[in-house]
Amino acid sequence: MNQRISVFVFHTCRFFLCALFFVLILTSLVGCSLLPQISNEAGSAFSSSTTSEPSTEITESPRIIPFFTTESDPAQLAALQTIIQEYQALHPDVEVDIVLASPASRGRRLLTSLASGADLGIFEIEPTLMPEWVDSGYLLPLDDVANAIGENDFVPGSLFRANNHVYALPYATSVYGLWVRKDLFEQAGLALPSTYDEVLTAARKLTHAGMYGIALPAGQNIATVNYFSTFLWQNGTDYFSCDGKVVFGQPQALEAVKRWSELTKFAPPGFTTWDYSEQIDAFLSGQVAMTMYGGRLGVQLASTHPELEDKVTVIFPPWGKEKVTLGVWSRFAIASGTKNQADAKDFLRFLVSGNQLLLYDMTLPGHMIPSLESVRKLALQDSSSYTLKHKDWINSFYEWSQYINHPAMNMGSMSDGHFLRSEVVPPWARELFGTPGIIDSMLQDIAMGNRSPEEGWQIATTRMQQSIDEWKSSHPTWVGKCAP
Repeated sequence: MNQRISVFVFHTCRFFLCALFFVLILTSLVGCSLLPQISNEAGSAFSSSTTSEPSTEITESPRIIPFFTTESDPAQLAALQTIIQEYQALHPDVEVDIVLASPASRGRRLLTSLASGADLGIFEIEPTLMPEWVDSGYLLPLDDVANAIGENDFVPGSLFRANNHVYALPYATSVYGLWVRKDLFEQAGLALPSTYDEVLTAARKLTHAGMYGIALPAGQNIATVNYFSTFLWQNGTDYFSCDGKVVFGQPQALEAVKRWSELTKFAPPGFTTWDYSEQIDAFLSGQVAMTMYGGRLGVQLASTHPELEDKVTVIFPPWGKEKVTLGVWSRFAIASGTKNQADAKDFLRFLVSGNQLLLYDMTLPGHMIPSLESVRKLALQDSSSYTLKHKDWINSFYEWSQYINHPAMNMGSMSDGHFLRSEVVPPWARELFGTPGIIDSMLQDIAMGNRSPEEGWQIATTRMQQSIDEWKSSHPTWVGKCAP
């Protein structure tokens, strides 16, 4: 059965040959069985339909499952199409309709579609939107899907729960480190940094002759919020306590703002409007000596700038004393109004299971760290050339995954100045971390010189308290509780 691909905004390779190259690479990867395999006969927790014989029944009107995704790299898209073909061979009366969109437009398009009653089927959901969309009844409970896959196999904290139900299933987490041009450090007589002061010194010294020390986005977007959050946590505080009290007014938060602000003095012109893509481009083009990102940057560097591979490494970002970094869970949800709910659930179970999950996540080794413990073990046995050459990068991201936190998923993870990840989700995430929001607006104002760090921080703290008070007044039954 033919697959259908609808394109909203598809930013991928500039040329068809580039896409074809990745598809051929992936095809040969699957054909040569370089990836370890999960045997469905060895006590698999997955439902029997995964290994059932292909059905011979074909209907004139296939049941459609819309599948909305921003994972549009050629290799990822090829893997997804392979998985869909495998599923449709088992279920020829089902058709998966891939809908591609840019990350920048995802939230707006999803909300518009959900509010209008459109059938969204399966879609990737942003962390800042999940609590509100559960309350609005937009999401289908997925407890049965999690149980069919094997709930105990999911990495702790990866399932999104609300009101005692699972509403989103993870397929990967991305861990963020500080990418460093070690050749430039060596030329400048600098050791790789292990403290904030050493990062600051290096950024200052390496900013000259068109080169800049570091790329830190300061646009009104989630990248700005996410990166600044690591400064906040590493300096011993958070935005809120786990029971929902504003703690951003603590002096440690001001210190984090000052440290972030001081480093931005050594960022390239234009960074005040940057998002993820611009900072990655700046590093790959040789414009900056340091930038923060996940494992995707390494994969992209090896593909497009292989001359830099031996000149680059990745280290744990050293902004403060506490060891904590950004971790972004990528999750799928199903719209509560989707027409073919049973089919959507079954395909989601198939995708986020065993060999299918392994194939999908290994399109970006080190960036898409599998959400299942059983698949993580196999991912580390991958024998592709990239994995073998950059095992140190990949192992670092896996090791650092125990220290991950997210501003819109983990409220109050800093306790008495120390990191202990909280699984409490801030119910007002969109109000605070949406774009534009209080935090990214504060940081952009400071970066543009419109306000001092002290003034910007004070205004943001006041606005934050007002926003939370308003939210609580409209949700009078909400009671803040720290998870046991």
